[in-house]
Amino acid sequence: MTSQSSDQPFLGRGRPQELILAVGSPAHGGHCVARPVDDPAGRVVFVRHALPGETVRARLTEMTSRTWRADAVEILQASPDRVESVWPEAGPAGVGGGELAHVALDAQRTWKRWVLADCLSRIGGQEVADAVASLPEASAGAAVPIEPMPTDVAAQASTSSRRRALAGTATRTRVSLTVTDDGEPGMHAFRSGTVLPLHRLPLAVLAITEIGLLERSRWRAHYRPGMRIEAIAPSGGEPVVLLDDRLLTAQARSTGRRRVQEIVDASALGLGELTYSVHAGGFWQVHVDAPRVLVERVVRAALGENLERAAGSRVLELYSGAGLFTLPLAALVGSGGQVLSLEGSEQAVRDARRTLHEHPGARLAAGRVSARSVRELAGSFSAGRPDVVVLDPPRQGAGREVIEAVAALGAERIVLVACDPAALARDLGTLLRSGYGLGAMSALDMFPHTHHFETIAVLDRA
Repeated sequence: MTSQSSDQPFLGRGRPQELILAVGSPAHGGHCVARPVDDPAGRVVFVRHALPGETVRARLTEMTSRTWRADAVEILQASPDRVESVWPEAGPAGVGGGELAHVALDAQRTWKRWVLADCLSRIGGQEVADAVASLPEASAGAAVPIEPMPTDVAAQASTSSRRRALAGTATRTRVSLTVTDDGEPGMHAFRSGTVLPLHRLPLAVLAITEIGLLERSRWRAHYRPGMRIEAIAPSGGEPVVLLDDRLLTAQARSTGRRRVQEIVDASALGLGELTYSVHAGGFWQVHVDAPRVLVERVVRAALGENLERAAGSRVLELYSGAGLFTLPLAALVGSGGQVLSLEGSEQAVRDARRTLHEHPGARLAAGRVSARSVRELAGSFSAGRPDVVVLDPPRQGAGREVIEAVAALGAERIVLVACDPAALARDLGTLLRSGYGLGAMSALDMFPHTHHFETIAVLDRA
């Protein structure tokens, strides 16, 4: 607890404070909005591990003058959407990163749709809410549905009850751990610097769990307190493990290679398989389906359904990472087109250059994305401005100054990829006020059993 006020209820000296809460709608961040059962108009408590409509006994975990947070520790009246948690270690007082593991997968998507609608309206304002409500994909005037990934669709449709129950698990190709002071691999407790030991990694793909990072003595010999462990299961080779700056094979042997190979099926775009060179510690989409699905959605949004007409197009790409979108965009615009990309990580740009060395129309720049850098890079286009801008900013979004600079370029289309609905709402509001209209939006459930999801917004110049 960070602070206390004289009106806060106690259950006795030295005991954690508990409340009986009536749980309301979801809130951004994996919480639900709740109030004391005996005081429906009383103080709002943001409670985790609960579901809308439930009555729970909750233990307060944070109390400030502005915010109270709590964990549901006993379910007094359960929602029909509550299921046995697929990751109990991410439950109350557990590690962060699995805050919806107790929610049925379809209900998780409803939860996220509510959060998306709330953020677009409350943060984006009426103009954003109206623009989204007018889209055909936003039924009943609400936000767009949250779409499941193909692997999760197959699991939910399985004839095996066990596979259905575990849908959304075993999909992450990257897992980060930290070694405890006792030499045990674990993860940080929610909103805490404390590292808790783990016994299971249910969200990791099988290739990672089979390495045995949590139990095998051959790994324990390498662990040191505070060490960072990164397990990577690339699509183009065997898994590797990064222990701080040391790279090991799945057999815990040192390896001289520093990069992994990722292969993305882009046959839906007529490009066959695309091969990427990515630094082992670099960023890559973690859901096993995400690279393929995102490449198809974003590239089609940027260049149109008739990809044969994309040749010669001019594309500005911001926050381009290791070139996930840069490669198919460059391949489709051809030698007569241009793809100019900007990325803040120099390592990611080096990786992208390895991947795109056969595409002379792609120019890959390293540097901070700012209003000035956007204007300077856009000035390099042979025709003075891009036809389309693709941007995939980090969680905090691009921000008003960058978005205004992008809008001022006058591109016919802007494709905005967002991993945070609050940042999406802010950036969308700026674009709408800058003369762009919202043409389409889709949301992808790329992070099952967590509150995160990805959204793609397509805007056209009015």
